[in-house]
Amino acid sequence: MATTADSMSVKPTSPPWQYRLLFILLAPLLLLHTLWQAWQSRTLRLAQQRFGIGLPQRHDRPVWIHMASVGEVNAAVPLIQALQQRHPALPIIVTTVTATGAAMAKKKLPGIEHCYLPLDFAYSSRAIVRAIAPRCLIIMETELWPQLYYQCGRQQIPLLIANGRLSQRTLNRPPWVHTVYRRALTNVTQVLARSEKDARHFVALGSDPQQVTVVGNIKFATPHATVINPITLPRPYVVAASTHHDEELQISQAWLASPLSGHYLLVIVPRHPARKNAILKRLFPLNAAVATRSSSEIVTDTTQIYLADTFGELQQFIAGAALVCMGGSLIPRGGQNLIEVAHQGRVALCGPHMDNFEDECELLLKHQAAFQVSSAHELIEKIEELLRQPETLQTLGQQAKALVNRQADMAKRYANALEPYL
Repeated sequence: MATTADSMSVKPTSPPWQYRLLFILLAPLLLLHTLWQAWQSRTLRLAQQRFGIGLPQRHDRPVWIHMASVGEVNAAVPLIQALQQRHPALPIIVTTVTATGAAMAKKKLPGIEHCYLPLDFAYSSRAIVRAIAPRCLIIMETELWPQLYYQCGRQQIPLLIANGRLSQRTLNRPPWVHTVYRRALTNVTQVLARSEKDARHFVALGSDPQQVTVVGNIKFATPHATVINPITLPRPYVVAASTHHDEELQISQAWLASPLSGHYLLVIVPRHPARKNAILKRLFPLNAAVATRSSSEIVTDTTQIYLADTFGELQQFIAGAALVCMGGSLIPRGGQNLIEVAHQGRVALCGPHMDNFEDECELLLKHQAAFQVSSAHELIEKIEELLRQPETLQTLGQQAKALVNRQADMAKRYANALEPYL
């Protein structure tokens, strides 16, 4: 493992001209998109800090942990708790890109200051590195921001990637993109990869093999003292979790054509709750009896679909569900994290597109802790089959939970790897 002193001896590498030019050309679109995000979330702070304005001024050399959005926040919570348990006085600051990530950080990491990560321009990246002046920066998973990485290198700030993962799709990018990534990775002090395959991908992309260490998948870790209170509804239900555009319609159409809709309730928890109106518009032609949670609409004996368009309740819905269908997998979005379902002792079903969680999916499929289908129609057929075997379903759920619990010390492993930089 590289030491802090080793990291400071490496000359920082600036982004190539292609990246800088691309960001300049895209600047108007990036600025407009950021303003739209701020308006959608009703958060002025998002626009200000994404533009490099109103950044927190820290003078306590905090550990800076960056998490893109909700998934990365959930992955980082056990790690942050492990670090705080070892070092109660350790100052920490977290950043996210999205407003939903910020809301999750506020909910799960009370007392820790949050900031939005500025757009990857030279001036804004320089501004946040100087404002925070961290003792180290920990990037969760795969956020590669060349300007940010370069500024850390210039300021001799140890930069670490935790739970590092790189897909084959990233390796298949055009040569000039590889150049951008390779130059960015030369500023990284240490890559803590989630698997041997990911480690090989980082090396193939340009990381020094001596600075890549396989630690494991931190998403197997569980937060301390976590009590999930299942949400109960008047009828037993199946959850379609973290769904994306078009998946709600696909699943609902297949659901309404099944006898299941007369006995069970379909609960849709969209990945982005702000899509409520768009989802309802898509479901309207189905003439289904739909109730929405944000409107406090009551589930009755005739309700067929319950749209849980609220924030931060997914784990509770999973805990109360008979079965969970994981979104982002019936369409080519790369899937979502199945481990969250296994943690709750539930069996997950997913579609064919699980590229972003390939290793986790293979592990759970191998132990019958999850099932993969090719379409929404096949999904409903599998649900019908499993619900006809409640005892078997319960056993499989217990096996799923036991499987992930065997790696529940993953946060400790990462805390050990990060100790030299704290």
